Amino acid sequence: MGGISIWQILILFIVFIIGMLPWVFALASKKAKGMHKLIWFLMSFFISWIGYLVYYFVVIKDLPENNT
Repeated sequence: MGGISIWQILILFIVFIIGMLPWVFALASKKAKGMHKLIWFLMSFFISWIGYLVYYFVVIKDLPENNT
């Protein structure tokens, strides 16, 4: 009775990884630097995918590739 199966652990792990992906994408971006990268990470941390996508399409997409 009770207990947790391997499938439940796998599903929890996948949900956890999908939830962390926006943070990793924001921090690994070569396009954003400095304050843009910090704000992008914080938006994706607190608002997850919505914050990630909003900041990308509003700010990051228009930045030049070699932002200084």
